[in-house]
This record gives sequence, C-alpha cells and structure tokens, in this order.
Amino acid sequence: MDKLRKTILIFTAALSLFAAACAKSSSSDSESSSGTDSESSSQTSSESTSENSSSQSESKPEEKVMGEKIKKAAAFFENPSYEYVCTVKGIGRDAKITLSKDKGIIRQTTDYGDIKSYVVCTGNTTYRYDDKTKAFSRKVGEINDDPTGNLIVQTVKQSLEPTKTHIDPEESKKYDAEEYTYTAGTYITVLDFYFDKTTGELKKYTVTYSIEGRDNQVETREIEKMSAAPVNVPAFSEKELTDKGYVHFEGFTDEKREEFCRQVMRDNKITNDTLYDVGLTTYDLKSVSYSDFASAVIAAGAKTAEK
Repeated sequence: MDKLRKTILIFTAALSLFAAACAKSSSSDSESSSGTDSESSSQTSSESTSENSSSQSESKPEEKVMGEKIKKAAAFFENPSYEYVCTVKGIGRDAKITLSKDKGIIRQTTDYGDIKSYVVCTGNTTYRYDDKTKAFSRKVGEINDDPTGNLIVQTVKQSLEPTKTHIDPEESKKYDAEEYTYTAGTYITVLDFYFDKTTGELKKYTVTYSIEGRDNQVETREIEKMSAAPVNVPAFSEKELTDKGYVHFEGFTDEKREEFCRQVMRDNKITNDTLYDVGLTTYDLKSVSYSDFASAVIAAGAKTAEK
C-alpha cells in the first residue's frame, strides 16, 4: 500500500495544479478574445454571422459532461454525519477502510489484518498514527474535509474528463459505468465507477495507474457501506495516544528519528534490503516523514511475512 498511498498523494497534488492551470488558461483566453469579438461584430452582416455560427457549431468538439451519479456519490461526503466502508485490493496489501464523520470529527481506520493505521481530524488538526511504529504525526491547519485523498471527491472537484477506454464490458452489463481520466506527463490515472442500475448507488470503482513505464497497475475498491445515518465517532485527544506510549514523530531531532526508525526495523525484523525494496534507504531515516516511514514499515512487514 505504500506505493498506492504515494500515488494518491501525487495524484491529488497534481490535480490541484491542474485546476489552477486551467483557471489561468481560461482567464487568458477570455481576455484575449474580447477585443476581437467586438470588432468582428461591427463588421459582419447578420447573414455571415449566422453562417460562421453554423460552421463553428459543426467544428466544435462534443462537450463532455460529468455524470450525475458520480456527482451524487461525491456529495455523500458533504453530509454532517456518515460512515463509508470499502475493501481495497490489487496494489500492495489488501485492506479494509472505514471512514466515519460526526460532530465535526473525521476518523479513518485502514485495517491490513495484522496492522492498522489511522487518520483523525478534529478541529483544524489532523493526526496520523499506526499500531506498528507506535508513532504519530500531528499537522495543524490541514484541510480536513478530505484528509485521506478521497478519489471520489477529487474526481468531481477537479472536473476530470469523461472517457471510455477502460470500462469492463462484463461489468457494464451489471452496472451503470462512468469513467474519468487524469493525465500529466508520465502519470496517467483512469477511474472507472460502477453504479447500481436501479438505485444509482456506487458499488465499486477501479483505479488504473500508469506510472513511469509501469502500465496498468489496477486497484479495486468494493463499497460495502455508504450511510448518512448518525454514527458514533468518539472525541479525540492527543493524550489518548501518549498514554498508550505513542511518540510524536515530528518532535524528534534528526539523530533521534534515525535511532527510533532503526529500532522499529529491528523490532519488526525489517532488513536494510527490505526497506530499500519498498522505497527507502537507511540514509533517509534522519529526515523521513512519518507518512513515508509508516507506509514503508507496513509494506516491508508484508514482504518479511512472505519470506
């Protein structure tokens, strides 16, 4: 799941840049065309204008509009209270994700079977922690309405282009399908969403990555629950972590961080080679972020268990 997590972070950040670039381009196009349109209207007869309009209409590419079903699915996460449960398969470790929100608190648990990781947003602070490293990250001021790289929300928020390149013909017999594609340089992400033909509810979606020469890396998320009914999301304080022995990862000095990381590796029988296999080296340990280290430990743990 480490590669998947990094891909989601790259994907979300890139979408933000993509949206900003589109907004700037749209503004520039509007400014440059306004003067030309004014001059043209004063010199052209109504007949030629009509002909030009017809010609432009014929040459204008078909407008691609986002589907109503994906917009409805994204709107689900605007509810003041909800519970969302899905299973993730296909890239890295399989997992079960439970995302709950109530009274302004968002909690996500990712259960890998032998390891669990967590995200909690309360007020303007986001905590991330896991039961393998026994460390936590605290970030103040993060946008906490989408703390987990929710691709359903991001697809709509960034108005991704509707496409029809990856939809599974067999799945489209059972479900209504919508597909959206994001492309930037060597990064391509195709998202295929499958909805119940009767209720319109989102049942599953696949995410196909093509990254730096690695084509068709496919992750599948099967939706088990999307409920907007009130749910019990317990209050949270940092003290509940420190009382359990969790340590603040950003509070380490470089030397203490390296010492801590090496101890976690020893405790979990993670070798330098295994760490390298999942994207980190021991040279990174002094400055590594909590998210990167925890993701590497989870992935390395899976590789160690396979041996």
